[in-house]
Order: sequence, then C-alpha cells, then structure tokens
Amino acid sequence: MGYANLRELQTALTTASDIASALQSAPTRRDADQLVDVLRRALTAASSLGAETGPTGCAIHPHGAVDPLYGDPEDPLPPGYGKCLLCNDRRRRADAHHPHPRPHAHAYPLRRRRLSA
Repeated sequence: MGYANLRELQTALTTASDIASALQSAPTRRDADQLVDVLRRALTAASSLGAETGPTGCAIHPHGAVDPLYGDPEDPLPPGYGKCLLCNDRRRRADAHHPHPRPHAHAYPLRRRRLSA
C-alpha cells in the first residue's frame, strides 16, 4: 500500500462527503455526475491499496509463483508455509538440511566411570 494511494482515497472520500453535504433537496444531473465521478475515483483508489501483494501474498515475491501444494487436502503444507513457491522452497531446503543438527539422543545412556580420589 503506497502513501499516494491512501492519500488519494482520503481526498476522494472527503470530496464526496463535501459534495453530498452540499446537495439540495433536488440535485441537478451535474451534481449527481460529479458525485459519481468522485466515488469512482475513491473506489479505484481503495482497490489499489491491496494490489501490491500479488497472487502469492508474499512481501518479498509478490508476483512469484504460487505453490501447487497450497490448499491441497491430500498433501497439505506444514504449518507456517504460505502461497509463495519461492519462500516455501527455501523453507523446504532449510528443513532438509539443518546447518546445526541437534545431537541425537543415544539409545543407551552413556555410562560414566567414576574416578577414585
């Protein structure tokens, strides 16, 4: 959402409110057309507010590819995964290769020898 789009929406809504408040009991066709034009401008500005997210909803890759597994009931994505294929691929690679693997628990506890003093 850009500041310019938000400002355009605020200006259009303020103008529409001013025009509507100034209408007489019998508005002219010109007044009605002017109000419709301003409301269309407000609608266009409001529609453009969320347009920057793109189909993936990702802030990094807004127009990237959508993960084909997103929304698949038979093979659901792990928790925390979104629609962005690029981000999900990065997550899959990170899950497959941990840079700092955790030590595995031993099947048999290690026995420590006591040293006599």
